[in-house]
Amino acid sequence: MEFCHLLRAKGLEVTASRIIDTFRALKAINVFKRDDFYTALEANLISRAADRELFYGLFQPFWSGLSEVMISASCLSGWESESRLPSHSLDTSRFQLEPDETETPQCVAMYSPAEVLSRKDFGKMSETELAQVQRLIASMARQMATALSRRKKAREKSYVIDQGRTMRRSLRYGGEVMELKRRGPKVGKTKMVLLCDISGSMDVYTKFLLQLLYGVQNGLRGVETLVFSTRLTRVTSLLRRRHINAALALISETVQDWSGGTKIGPCIREFNDIMAPHMVTSKTVVVMISDGWDTGDTSILDAEMARLRARSSRIVWLNPLLGNPDYQPLCKGMHTALPYIHDFMPVHNAESLRQFGKLVARVA
Repeated sequence: MEFCHLLRAKGLEVTASRIIDTFRALKAINVFKRDDFYTALEANLISRAADRELFYGLFQPFWSGLSEVMISASCLSGWESESRLPSHSLDTSRFQLEPDETETPQCVAMYSPAEVLSRKDFGKMSETELAQVQRLIASMARQMATALSRRKKAREKSYVIDQGRTMRRSLRYGGEVMELKRRGPKVGKTKMVLLCDISGSMDVYTKFLLQLLYGVQNGLRGVETLVFSTRLTRVTSLLRRRHINAALALISETVQDWSGGTKIGPCIREFNDIMAPHMVTSKTVVVMISDGWDTGDTSILDAEMARLRARSSRIVWLNPLLGNPDYQPLCKGMHTALPYIHDFMPVHNAESLRQFGKLVARVA
């Protein structure tokens, strides 16, 4: 109940019926399993996708034993006093998110993991911080998967009346309008191909990139994922696993040229010749993730980037080095590919990742 008070005080629409549903859900699960407990609360207390980040940001410090810091008297002003539980009756120490006896709790006022980690470089993050970023990636993928299209379809809960369908339905009643038919925007399906550089120069970002590939692959339908170094390997089927660790184990066993050299041009040529005819259409967004270091022939890269641009809807190049304010695309591979890129963006921290998600949701 104290946690529900906090959510409502922070602006979330937590109604009495949702709280009742939450308690019913908790009876059906083992509340000492963190993932099950989190999912039960999120599914019952959150109704808008935009509230997920705020919910997670409040959930983590509260159930890590920081409830005394996060909750103040003002948080309870909108609730009836008799509904409040005494603060000493709630033992949050049983639900520690990160049970590390050597770590002392810190009173950090944060509202979401993205706010704390938004400026920190992925290459400098710990395992725990990368796990938090994984939730951001999953949320981003859900938002891209539910992007609204400009096309319209029948939607009974829309506010826009479909005059044509309404008049046709009135013929059943002798021309009297008895039912109002409505229409609204369709949910657009993002068509995307991910091409990720796994050469040695990208090693520092490997853990994050694998999480990004896994999150997007499992959050969107119809996404194809390929990795390249000196050769091209399709890993779409390998990423379709229930747990990310299982997917990573399969990839490590299958990909033979991990952390090798980089031949971007020949790899894109192989993609254009063999896979692009089946994967890329005029509506497909191609996402290249690479620092642009290339040991191959730049003339091949130039020709193949031109072919890829002509075939696809948009080419987005994500470069982790672009987050450095002093970076300039002077290496020959990046310099050659730049004229064919629609969007050249950094992908070095959570803020840049969020901007990428917004771009894809807008253009898909």
